[in-house]
Amino acid sequence: MTQKTLKDSPFARWLVLLLTSAVMFFNYYFYDALSPLKDLMQENLGFTSSEYGTFMSAYSVPNVFLAMAVVGGIILDRIGIRITGFVFVLFMAIGTTLTAYGASDVYLSGGFGYEFMSSFWPDVSPALKMMYLGFFLFGLGAETSIVVLSKAIVKWFKGKEIALALGLNVAIGRLGTALALNLSPSLAEVQWTNAIWFGAMLLWIGLLTFIIYMLMDLKIDRQIKETLPHDAEDEFRWKDLKFLVTNRTFIFITLLCVTFYSAVFPFVKYAPDLLMNKFNLPRQIAGNISSILMYGTIVLTPVFGWIADYKGKSATLMYLGSVLLIAAHLMFAKTMISPFIPIFILGVAFALVPAAMWPAVTKIVGENKIGTAYGFMFSVQNIGLWGLPILIGVVLDSSNPNYATELTQQQFISLQKNQVYEEVYDNTSGEVMKNNRLNVKYIVHKGDCTGDIVWKAIHEVKTDDQGKFRVKLDEYDRLNIASFDLVNVDAYDLGIRIQNLERDSAMIAKDTLVWSSGGRSYSNVYKVNGQPLSQEGFDALITIYNRSNGELIFQEKQNLTTNEKGVYTAKLGAGVAQKADYDYYSFEQGQYCAEIVKPLDYTNSMLMLAGLGVLGILFAFLLKRDDKVSGYGLEKPNKMD
Repeated sequence: MTQKTLKDSPFARWLVLLLTSAVMFFNYYFYDALSPLKDLMQENLGFTSSEYGTFMSAYSVPNVFLAMAVVGGIILDRIGIRITGFVFVLFMAIGTTLTAYGASDVYLSGGFGYEFMSSFWPDVSPALKMMYLGFFLFGLGAETSIVVLSKAIVKWFKGKEIALALGLNVAIGRLGTALALNLSPSLAEVQWTNAIWFGAMLLWIGLLTFIIYMLMDLKIDRQIKETLPHDAEDEFRWKDLKFLVTNRTFIFITLLCVTFYSAVFPFVKYAPDLLMNKFNLPRQIAGNISSILMYGTIVLTPVFGWIADYKGKSATLMYLGSVLLIAAHLMFAKTMISPFIPIFILGVAFALVPAAMWPAVTKIVGENKIGTAYGFMFSVQNIGLWGLPILIGVVLDSSNPNYATELTQQQFISLQKNQVYEEVYDNTSGEVMKNNRLNVKYIVHKGDCTGDIVWKAIHEVKTDDQGKFRVKLDEYDRLNIASFDLVNVDAYDLGIRIQNLERDSAMIAKDTLVWSSGGRSYSNVYKVNGQPLSQEGFDALITIYNRSNGELIFQEKQNLTTNEKGVYTAKLGAGVAQKADYDYYSFEQGQYCAEIVKPLDYTNSMLMLAGLGVLGILFAFLLKRDDKVSGYGLEKPNKMD
């Protein structure tokens, strides 16, 4: 009678799943935390769509050109889960930190490494080079870490609820992506790099989480060594690699893997930007809708995993997922149907294929080769994850040559006088878009058009019968950035109103604005029922207005804190701008650069991704047909009696 080990304890098994899935969650969170920030990288760092795609592709470079997922899988099969996992999760944590640092003001102001990064490839910005290095190191650790986590789950769940466990693991990882799409826009409101730093912090927590798993893994290895005899078949052998590259069934499932994931993960990198451009959505809503894709997989992946465990039909599930993939991308490319529908369909597809694919691999290869098999698949998959973000960016840039119009000095001066800008809007094919609604951004930079943004407003406009649209600078729909430093405060009699938003918008100041010492700061005592309120932090709405006519000049949200005497200080311009009157802003000739940014046309990019889905159907068909010959039983249930 075989002695029971720790894996026979349901509590221990599901605790292992929780620990490994937490690391997967943090991995996926950071991987997609930057997706809602594409336009902010373009505006704050000067990235083009192609450069954004190049940066995103850095993740896959070590796995494509250094075959690190394969090498990592071999290392995993040779030296085990614990050491391999610790090293590669550490790589992730370091990489995320460097990525955040490369976008930070500290680095861009000449911080450590800036001079070195500026010393070579002068046509590439130092920010792009440092962030590329960070994302490269993150990718170096991430894919092998996924292999490690997958093998850990196989180790603890093989012969038990393996498809359900792998499905839950994937679902929790997808939850990381979903929350990244939800949270990043909010974290970026005050300082856009906050969204990146938060993701970096999570990876260091993930390293601590994996260390806890290592202690459990060490215990079960000791139990297995004591209770089970040594079996030479369980050892990794180099000649087993030949099996992977010559096994037709394994090749088909690998090709399906690369085409399917290449049509999904790169899409997620661009999805919020697609929704902002095609459907005129604010960043937060675009991120929330994009996250529906992941929330769908969170619910459905375990369901489809259960079906594969108890009912079978894994090959059929993969085939169906590829069909749905094509339908979703064609909807985005050629229709204006509500984005909720194609996002939901894509979410179903993204649940079907992974839930059936990864457990199916365990039927094709033995456990002693599973790390290498997963590593090989991830490396091939990363060819697509490396190339597609670049290709989508190149297609976007080539399809949208007039996406941004940089105004000449003469145009800018003229615009300050009449405050109206007119232009004809055409699409990718050069066709004039008549009677079309679109969001147009008016952005002013300090210095040239790669400098700091001092004004950014979104105007919802409609083209006329000739395709012409008009932007009135003082009639914007959403204001993102307005630098209070550009208001000529000495020319007006200014008043200030401050409301505590946490106390039913209670007014705590309404008087003539008198500056505090040290610049544009206002201080006062916050009293409640005549008593100073000490040591309290609160969100405030600060409004600056012209006392002579009552016009609002500037309004922002800011978090204020009182000291022990109840005194708070508001540094004007340090919060999140809500409203501003363009008439009160002064832009001096030659010191600023303005641009008009129009929506990007994503049609060609989405058609390209739909084409990948067609290839996916082909490989799914071949896989299903070959399974009838190979006899691996991909259509049979995974659960063993």
